[in-house]
Amino acid sequence: MRKVVVIGGSTGAIDAFCNLLKQLPQDFSAPIMAVIHIGEGASVLPDILQRCTKLKVVSPAGSEPIAEGTVFVAPANRHLLARDGCVLSTHGPRENRHRPAIDTLFRSVARNYRSKVIAVILSGALDDGVAGCLAVEARGGTIIVQDPATAQNPEMPSNVLRAVSANYRASLEEIARLLSKLSKEGEPGPEKTPEPAECAGLEEEDGFPTTEPFAQTCPECGGSLLKVEHGDTEQWRCNVGHFYTLESFSLAHSNALERALWVALQRLNEQRSLQDHLAKRSTNTFMQRRYQENAAAAAEDMRLLKEILARL
Repeated sequence: MRKVVVIGGSTGAIDAFCNLLKQLPQDFSAPIMAVIHIGEGASVLPDILQRCTKLKVVSPAGSEPIAEGTVFVAPANRHLLARDGCVLSTHGPRENRHRPAIDTLFRSVARNYRSKVIAVILSGALDDGVAGCLAVEARGGTIIVQDPATAQNPEMPSNVLRAVSANYRASLEEIARLLSKLSKEGEPGPEKTPEPAECAGLEEEDGFPTTEPFAQTCPECGGSLLKVEHGDTEQWRCNVGHFYTLESFSLAHSNALERALWVALQRLNEQRSLQDHLAKRSTNTFMQRRYQENAAAAAEDMRLLKEILARL
């Protein structure tokens, strides 16, 4: 195959991807692999996208050969990867608080197809996709970013444009024309299409270079974090494998802090209730007073904690 197309997006990307597919020719030959941030429940995204194109749209449950002229969409709650001519979905750790994650797909495809990769960033929030585009850029691939002015949510395209020297900044109509043109450039590679049996049992390879520890802990599992080198972009990965950019780590940390405070509020409420109960049952005047003071202290702590939660 001459080229491999990878596409990533989140908020507003379903409509954008659908519009993009409608404008691609029916004989579009390059395989397309896409990650759109969706919920963890059963997904109808492949059905939605199939109504937008004559190309075959699949959502691999395991692993299968990468076929030309096919759109591979990441299943809900599973990463999409490429390895040894196969596309596979895995239930790996979240990256940038997402599973599936754009960075996971882009990095994997860049490692396997290098300069043959065409990466497309569509509408979306936050900065998933930045590190993936850096991996594509480092291996000589082509990066196309939807013009933020035309995106429903310009944050993700804007973040990528700030971090990467994108080859093209374009509207959806221009992106469709670019994909049609670029997918025909270059010589077909020597790689052969693997048999389905060869794809079975493939596992995700890690291979992330880590350096010095980061003086924070993972908001999801509490493990220590290590810095991962991706050019000028800062990322951190815990021993379990959760990945964060600085922005996604800040958001995850805030959520973890709020969860911890709600747990503390619950424990204080239990403490207040318990001390009230002990005060009612006690026949010792001194102990009654102590239990009542403890209950009052817990109630005051609850009041202060509620004020803190209201500011988050």
